[in-house]
Amino acid sequence: MRLVSILKGIDIKKIYGDIRIEISDISIDSRKVKNGFLFVAIDGFKLDGHRFACDAVKKGAAAVISQKKLDLSPGTIQVIVKDTRAALPQVSANFFGNPSRSLKIIGITGTNGKTTTCYLINSILKSSGFKTSIISTFKSYIDEKEVCMERTTPESLDLHRFFAESLRDDVKYVCMEVSSHSIDLHRVDHIDFDHFVFTNLSQDHLDYHGTIDEYFKVKSRLFDPSCRKIFGGRSAVINLDDDFGKKLYEMTDLDKVSYSIKDRSADIRASGMKSTIKGISMVLKRKNKKDMEIRSSLCGVFNIYNILAAISTGFEIGIGRSHILAGPESMKGFGGRFEKIDYGSGPTVIVDYAHTPDGLENVLKTAKDILGRGGRLLAVFGCGGDRDKKKRKLMGAVSARIADFTIVTSDNPRSERPGDIIMMIEEGLKSEGSKSYMTIADRKEAIHYAMDIAGEADIILVAGKGHEDYQEFENGRRIHLYDPEIVKNWRNENKGKN
Repeated sequence: MRLVSILKGIDIKKIYGDIRIEISDISIDSRKVKNGFLFVAIDGFKLDGHRFACDAVKKGAAAVISQKKLDLSPGTIQVIVKDTRAALPQVSANFFGNPSRSLKIIGITGTNGKTTTCYLINSILKSSGFKTSIISTFKSYIDEKEVCMERTTPESLDLHRFFAESLRDDVKYVCMEVSSHSIDLHRVDHIDFDHFVFTNLSQDHLDYHGTIDEYFKVKSRLFDPSCRKIFGGRSAVINLDDDFGKKLYEMTDLDKVSYSIKDRSADIRASGMKSTIKGISMVLKRKNKKDMEIRSSLCGVFNIYNILAAISTGFEIGIGRSHILAGPESMKGFGGRFEKIDYGSGPTVIVDYAHTPDGLENVLKTAKDILGRGGRLLAVFGCGGDRDKKKRKLMGAVSARIADFTIVTSDNPRSERPGDIIMMIEEGLKSEGSKSYMTIADRKEAIHYAMDIAGEADIILVAGKGHEDYQEFENGRRIHLYDPEIVKNWRNENKGKN
């Protein structure tokens, strides 16, 4: 494609050279550049892409988009813009032929429940016979083919490439998680969304946003009438039991569908709810429609909300009742989302991705609700380093109030000392007057200790990492560590000690 076509709609400050040249592909990583590429220099959190523009040209870049004039080889086309990060999504959409316009794209946003809701909607669509793609924290797929993605919501260049490949595979619907970072960093600009789903909002990512109000402000852009040209959008599915959801419901110009457990005015709500370790059953009520019996192998009140969000989306799309019923019923637990780990006889061990105060509270309450008579609830968790420090004390307090015993351990310490993070979590336990806890910095030792002291009737909740199979330390160093694997190996390693 000619560069002049790729630059359509871009606010350009200055052009050096002839933009009628042909471009073979686009990259923001100089190491991936080949002959005829367009290199877009992004000023990132850790590295400034402008420093690598010369390397990109040496590897064959024919043109560079940057925020300033660079000293590059003669003949290199330079396009100067105010903000390369803001220009990248338009450039990407143009290069791939605006593929999102030919797809039905569902964006799920919120603090907790995005991944499960994404998979539930996908399950409903598949039960209806549609070819789908999915972009999630857990795994991403184009139809049945797994695709590796680095982030919850990838860079705009990767997204539009993904959409183009989905179209080539005759995909009709794309379900994708939309993180607050991706909204603020322009990754989802110029995607023609059809439907937005809002799950809930609670404290998270305050290391980036500063305050929860700013966090909400960023999330709300998807639903804001003034941002319609940036994100598209035709309808919104919103949780009315969330205070921020109520604000979105009032402010949005989109066609809206509300869901709730508590609010009888909601379009879709649940009643007669039952949750056990084997799953959920409930009666779904819709205005002026016949009640529906919903069953799922998922469990917990938080999953009732996820199912309501998915069903509401299915009805908004126009999916029939039988396929709506089949979606939640056919989807099993997955990827560290309240996943019961089968390792033989012993206490019940559940692994979950919960890494926020609200998320931890939800899964602990669910585990407590399904606890048998005489059983105890043991919690094993830590907090990530270089992230929101304010939530550490809050998570300690949550565990003190709900769990019978807490083992505080490490998560992904990154550049921080695990002991320092653990001390901040301890503050929360102490603030609740709890003495029923201990600290074990080594995560594997912490999980095994919980299993050593737990009885047959107990439940151990291992929270924070879920599907992640690594532990991250300073300078991005990672070691293999996978909670379900640690649980499954416990018995063999115990035998080796005796």
